[in-house]
Amino acid sequence: MPSPDSHRLLAEGAAALGIAINPQQIEQLHDFSQLIVKWNKTHNLTAITEINEILIKHILDSLSLSAHLPNGSILDVGSGAGLPGVPLSVVNTNKPFTLVDSSAKRVAFLKEVRRKLALTNITPVHCRIEDLTEQKFDIITCRAFSSITDLVQKTEHLLAEQGCWLAMKGVYPETEIDEIRAYYTVKTPVRLQVPGLDAERHLIQINRKQLAKGVG
Repeated sequence: MPSPDSHRLLAEGAAALGIAINPQQIEQLHDFSQLIVKWNKTHNLTAITEINEILIKHILDSLSLSAHLPNGSILDVGSGAGLPGVPLSVVNTNKPFTLVDSSAKRVAFLKEVRRKLALTNITPVHCRIEDLTEQKFDIITCRAFSSITDLVQKTEHLLAEQGCWLAMKGVYPETEIDEIRAYYTVKTPVRLQVPGLDAERHLIQINRKQLAKGVG
């Protein structure tokens, strides 16, 4: 069972984000954080090792996207330790998530997370994102991918016709956005407020312009 401190941190954090969360979901998120700590000892999943920091900087940070997540299928690009895909899947049980990473070790971790947390709505996939071609997604998101230009270039073939990209960034990425404005529509960025985190966080939504063919 979750410890009282982590239970309270997750419950209060979710409430601050406007997320209805039940005790089972709190336990799943706590178990996820414990799996990160355990696997991080040998798989280098994250530089953050203290449990409360993981809860705030990884889990609550990922959950800050939830209120802005449209309906549809979601692709988490470069998922790594399952961020933001796993926390989002815990509180959005009606939405399907595909978590892609090029590291076999990280995908093995994601499969263990799926088993331990009994998550039926995530599909971990081991491949380079450029080689994924089997389906289209309504939403493509990322939290630790490189630049926005790289994101749209490498995943445009995977975006459904009316789909969108949701890129999670720290400081407002003005230069990255300027690089794609001629080819894509960038919605007004959302300043994300992550409980317990004193750092800038922005959500950038990108849509295709009509007849857009891509960057460059």
